[in-house]
Amino acid sequence: MSNFVILLDLFTLHVYAYNRECDTMIYPSIDKLLNIVDSKYELVHIAARRSKEISETGYLQMPENEYKCKKNIGRALEEVSEGLLTVRKS
Repeated sequence: MSNFVILLDLFTLHVYAYNRECDTMIYPSIDKLLNIVDSKYELVHIAARRSKEISETGYLQMPENEYKCKKNIGRALEEVSEGLLTVRKS
């Protein structure tokens, strides 16, 4: 392979990894979230409802620049992690 192809490949991988910063479930940690919420299923339910609420209303509980994730589902999980959402037992 030519040097140009190798450089292009490395650049593409770097840009791809940079843009996918919070697309994978690295932050917040599932272990930290499960210390707050009892089960994975309940966590999914809470995050999905909050994500839908963010989409519909546009209301965020923190300033937008403080979120690490760009997607609403990641932002909802960050809010759970920060203790901004309270989980009520029924």
